[in-house]
Amino acid sequence: MRDLVARIAQFAALYPEREALVCPNRTLTYADLASAIDATKCELHELGISRLAIYANNSADWAILDLAASAAGIVVVPIPLFFSASQTEHLITNSGIQMIFADRAWPLPARAQVASQTLQGNYLKVADSAHSVGASYSKVTYTSGSTGQPKGACLRSETMMSIVTSLSDALLPSHLRRHLALLPFATLLENVAGIYLPLWMGRAVVIDDPANLGLSSNHEFDPVRFAEQVARHQIESVILLPQILKLLLEADVTKHLSGMKFMAVGGGKVAPDLLWRAQELALPVFEGYGLTECGSCVALNTPSANAIGSVGKPLPHAQVRIGANGEVFVTGAAMEGYLQDAPAPSEVSTGDAGFIDAEGFLHITGRIKNVIVSSFGRNISPEWVESFFLADPRIQQLAVFGEAEPHLNAVFVVDNSLTDRTLAELVQNINADLPDYARIISWTRTDCPFSVANGRLTQNGKIRRDVIAEDFMGDAGSGIGMAAA
Repeated sequence: MRDLVARIAQFAALYPEREALVCPNRTLTYADLASAIDATKCELHELGISRLAIYANNSADWAILDLAASAAGIVVVPIPLFFSASQTEHLITNSGIQMIFADRAWPLPARAQVASQTLQGNYLKVADSAHSVGASYSKVTYTSGSTGQPKGACLRSETMMSIVTSLSDALLPSHLRRHLALLPFATLLENVAGIYLPLWMGRAVVIDDPANLGLSSNHEFDPVRFAEQVARHQIESVILLPQILKLLLEADVTKHLSGMKFMAVGGGKVAPDLLWRAQELALPVFEGYGLTECGSCVALNTPSANAIGSVGKPLPHAQVRIGANGEVFVTGAAMEGYLQDAPAPSEVSTGDAGFIDAEGFLHITGRIKNVIVSSFGRNISPEWVESFFLADPRIQQLAVFGEAEPHLNAVFVVDNSLTDRTLAELVQNINADLPDYARIISWTRTDCPFSVANGRLTQNGKIRRDVIAEDFMGDAGSGIGMAAA
């Protein structure tokens, strides 16, 4: 991050009054930001640590601390606020951090507490400095999968900055100004593309508690509140998740989004119908693709190169190839490895299935491990089928199954007001757009959403197919809902 901090200092010298971080109670210019980073670096130097965790909500202080620590050679470990106590405890032990910066009550034991003189929060001591060793990486970001404890992916500054420069070159023609940081900063994508990228480009980042922007949890979003904040702050770019885009398109909020120039969407399969609908509403929505193990972003559609249904062309820093089994492999943006594991190979095995079309656009069809092989030998990505159905606002969630079966079956989450007959007609109409082997023929329904609480979603919002299958598949196979084959 030293290059980014040096660039911020250059902007501070050339454009000292240009806004850098815009928050509810204060706005920091580039001169203010450069000064704050320097002061925080001095404070961190006095602490004498080499690994620091951040346990805080989105704020200017989060960004300042991240930049200052990274520039000082301190490994930064963001702690997702949605982690359970056991996951957080595992992260602390696994990462070998010495101190935690917290802007709220810390849920686990700590040995000492020191109030920050430059930031609004406290440093909590959890380990002795002697326990730490030097590292070639600057950030450890933890992912929460569907099973097991979170894993810490180790990322070098050079890797993250190569992504920043690729994105900067791709977005420069859009002449973007204010970016709204909607996703938590502990999310690597918002960390890299929502803090580092705008500041590298000399832009402003608008920061607030995500709840004030409409994102009250990983699974709850208020599109009206979000759209009103976009209009109020004159936002021109934002990063969205597929479900957030779906809710925005279902709400009557387009008038508040007229000033947007670039709305990136990723983190899961996006239904092409949603993207076509966004285009009809003149919303600049562009799908991208990436993963933590590749530093966050691998490919992205842009205004000058956009193919709906694809995740865009690979960015200059990443080289993509398709394996014999259809798996996507990436080089040029690999993590160092997971903590406590052997170093990662230079080529990342993404676990995603996909292909590259004749124009060079990358298409992601689903997860290799989720691919369904029907009794007729057809390979079917359930995520691909699900995307067609999720484009309809009446279908809240669904999970598709059919391993070693002659046809697909599904579990639909729909409102009780939707009759069985209407659901059957809906399924039949959507099936018409799918090849015969990928049509849903039998299904069951529920009005109970998949959630973390009932074990049907992971902490980061992905469906747990094994749990859903155990809970519902007896019913799905019984023909509660049937469509013509």
